[in-house]
Amino acid sequence: MKKQILHLLAALILMLSQVEAASTTPKQEDARGLPNLSQRASGHWKVFGDALIWFASEQASSVWIDVIEIGDNTSAFVAQNLSFDWNAGFRVGAGYNFDYDQWDTQFYWTSYQTKAHQSQEVFPEFIAIPGGGVLVTQQLHPEFFAADLAGVFSESAHIHWNLVFNMFDWELGRCYWVSKGLSLRPFIGLKGGWIDQSIHVKYGDLIINSTPTEINANEHVKNNFWGIGPVLGVNTQWKLRNFGTHYPSFFGDFSAATLWGTWECSDVYKDTTHEKVNVHTKNATLGALMFRGFVGIGWDVAFNKERMHFGTRLGYEMQLWVNQLRVATSQLVRLHGDLTLQGVTFNCGLDF
Repeated sequence: MKKQILHLLAALILMLSQVEAASTTPKQEDARGLPNLSQRASGHWKVFGDALIWFASEQASSVWIDVIEIGDNTSAFVAQNLSFDWNAGFRVGAGYNFDYDQWDTQFYWTSYQTKAHQSQEVFPEFIAIPGGGVLVTQQLHPEFFAADLAGVFSESAHIHWNLVFNMFDWELGRCYWVSKGLSLRPFIGLKGGWIDQSIHVKYGDLIINSTPTEINANEHVKNNFWGIGPVLGVNTQWKLRNFGTHYPSFFGDFSAATLWGTWECSDVYKDTTHEKVNVHTKNATLGALMFRGFVGIGWDVAFNKERMHFGTRLGYEMQLWVNQLRVATSQLVRLHGDLTLQGVTFNCGLDF
């Protein structure tokens, strides 16, 4: 299915190039006849690349284990969240400026990968209760469903959470001046790709029937998503002042997408006594909603008699993927956790 997404986007770009070749006339090549002059350079091609320094967040959906403490007339239940690291990613793409009505199209790939680690340990006391039984003062209880079904409590736990984000975008838009200093580029297009999340938890020194053991266990949880759907947005730029062929600006890019996608989720638990619990859940085929914003400052320069243009942009970018985490938990329900990707994006582009 991932290959089908890429093939569909490539076919759309080829179709548009054929429309351009068939519809261009000398009159259409004359930009002066258009009601709103384009803000773009006079060249046909564009290449660009972005450096991404982002971090991911799924709080409070990334609760993975609970610390249970029982004392004299007191008790506490603390859910442990984990935080992802800051990591680098990239975005690369290319575009083409049509002569027909001065439309433009571009295709780009965003790749980002991050991970999180966390360890938790308790030091329980096993106190005999008058009349029979044992009171465990501290223990860990897992949030994921397979370990919960196995009745797992432990003295230590370690989690490794890996997230891989690959998204492909195709856009068709038109950039034009609406005033002396303000330009807009409304666009439509397609967004498609996948977000894979792999979670591995190790439980040490299991507590079984209030009795300490040296049994260890592993649990592997998968939350993989792929989808494709329409995207709609607008790019804005406010030119501040001209310095010859150079000018600084503020910019704001905003878009929203709805993807028809599938979540593949699984949860497998296995301990050193060969006890195994496998949670089977049907694939969920649903709509996915995404919002993106990118705001900051830019610097542009035209050269080669304004036939070429180079620009840089630096700003804050945020993507919100609604209800992205959908694994089953010990509460017998699926999580519906929003995934947020945010951080600093540095962009460079060349029109020629």
